[in-house]
Amino acid sequence: MSMNKFMHPRNIYREKPDFLALVKLYPELTKVTYVDMSGRLKLNYKDVTALQLLTCCLLRRDFGLEIELPPDKLIPTLPLRLNYILWLEDIEGTFGWKNRSAVRGLDIGCGASCIYPLLATVQSKHRWKMVGLERSNDSVECARKNVTRNGLGDEIKIVQQDNSEKTILKAFMASQMERFDFCMCNPPFFDDGVETKMENRTGRRKEPSNAKTGSSAELSTDGGEVRFVGQIIEESMELRDRIHVYTSMIGHKRNYEELLRMLKGHGINNMTTTRFCQGNTTRWGIAWSFSSDIVLSKVANHITSVKQKSPDKPLGIKLFTEENVPSLEEAQCKVMRVLSPLNLGVRVLEGTDQEMMWELSAQENTWSHQRRKRREAQRKLSPGGENSRNKLREESEIVETNESPCKRSKTNHGDPDEPILKGVLCLKRLPGDGYYLALSYTSGSAGKDATNQILQYIKNTLKI
Repeated sequence: MSMNKFMHPRNIYREKPDFLALVKLYPELTKVTYVDMSGRLKLNYKDVTALQLLTCCLLRRDFGLEIELPPDKLIPTLPLRLNYILWLEDIEGTFGWKNRSAVRGLDIGCGASCIYPLLATVQSKHRWKMVGLERSNDSVECARKNVTRNGLGDEIKIVQQDNSEKTILKAFMASQMERFDFCMCNPPFFDDGVETKMENRTGRRKEPSNAKTGSSAELSTDGGEVRFVGQIIEESMELRDRIHVYTSMIGHKRNYEELLRMLKGHGINNMTTTRFCQGNTTRWGIAWSFSSDIVLSKVANHITSVKQKSPDKPLGIKLFTEENVPSLEEAQCKVMRVLSPLNLGVRVLEGTDQEMMWELSAQENTWSHQRRKRREAQRKLSPGGENSRNKLREESEIVETNESPCKRSKTNHGDPDEPILKGVLCLKRLPGDGYYLALSYTSGSAGKDATNQILQYIKNTLKI
């Protein structure tokens, strides 16, 4: 599903490029475009050369930028990069930086393209003065050429970092007298030798539509993005307001959730988050600050302004027949007993003799990979035999306490601050038919997919 409707509202790439108009402007694109069966002109995104040429043409047309993109380096995806810059603009606008003649920004790992400093400078009409940090010798050389090629030497400075230096920000900041208004980072997503592609839990996720580009140093690092951004968090604890707002992009949702926990674990509560949505891809953004005059919760999140599917049309399943479960109270107890291991915050909203409603909240994802856990349990069993069946029941059984599970449903186990998921759970009895369970997504970074996963967990557990 295309995520373009969730793209930043000021992003000029919300609509797909008109390749016919683009080819008329830049005839060299005819080498990498083709006409499909319906007569539409298209580009082969699996072709690295096509991606390079398209990116260069769009930068030239839309931003007046001329850049060199080495074939062995990362080709920047412009809608994603622009989403990040526009989010920083939102942060800038919240705190009145737009009234200043200059804003100082720092890009951690600017790469050969130097795409963020270039875009930031042009997009801000040359008010943002950028420093790009980079370790790779050839990337530094290419980045400096791209800056010079566009006559932006007064606005952008490329600083080569020593590969032997173990810090990300501290060594550079120790050599600087000035403060920066923000830093930004697009970290290597993958852990060296561990991950080679994005996790695909269901097997239904589409293969990436774009060709894979980038050097190994740009794509992976020891410990992946969690360790990399985690080190920035650690160093920010010492640097404090030497940088007013620390920001980073995150490529994996599970890492985004872990880094949020890391920020809270350090007692950092002045933060905000966003999603960068484009094409079939979603990335996440986090920002935090130690400055008393900056309250990041004030930054508007444009994602929440996009109309969502109506909560009156929740995801639902049929759980029990009236023959199997004689009363609504018993059905309620069964549901709460199944939900108990997920450690969700559960608050009763209302109840009648035919229907019960609760508000659910989650501080972390406790419902994923349940199918894998069941399969692992089943693999341990030998075929048939009462002992094996007893073992499966023991592994799947929910351990009850002396407290009634129905009473436990009124206990809020979660921290009410910034849950990753909030929803409304409804258990309804239809006389003569059975009991139905519905879950409506209301808010949270886990998204509506989480409600489907929780319902599937309930259904599978009740089968066991």
